[in-house]
Amino acid sequence: MSELSVESKASPIEGLGLFATHPFLVGQKIAPYIGPTTDKITTPKSSAPSPTYWLEIKPGLWLDGSSAQNPARHANHSCAPNAELVYDDTTHEAWLIAIRDIATGNEITFDYGFSIAEGLFHSCQCKDAACTGRIVAAPLRPALRRHLRFSRSRD
Repeated sequence: MSELSVESKASPIEGLGLFATHPFLVGQKIAPYIGPTTDKITTPKSSAPSPTYWLEIKPGLWLDGSSAQNPARHANHSCAPNAELVYDDTTHEAWLIAIRDIATGNEITFDYGFSIAEGLFHSCQCKDAACTGRIVAAPLRPALRRHLRFSRSRD
């Protein structure tokens, strides 16, 4: 797919989002997640807050997707995503792949896959009925719900 298959614009989820400029079918490549890879995360020297585009594409290997050349960098997290990020060890490429059919104009989202510890610092704005309110990987959401239920004040 070319970069023209998606566009970044204001999102009802948060900030900028990634939107389909034509329909995608299940299994279809949507956009590459482009950037240099490293085994060490570096942080900006500035103390000003900035969006984070780092992805752990496999244990110990990180991709810095902050470049404007990365068409997928504005894909938001959702607890009910329509895409997934897949890294191919053979080609060394990361792609957003449709896991549901996506209509023209729909926002393209994926599960960021944060751990519970990471997710506690990142609120989720996806508004899905099953949203936990935190960006946490789908398999960990039941544990987060149990944690939140048992950590509420008992006054």
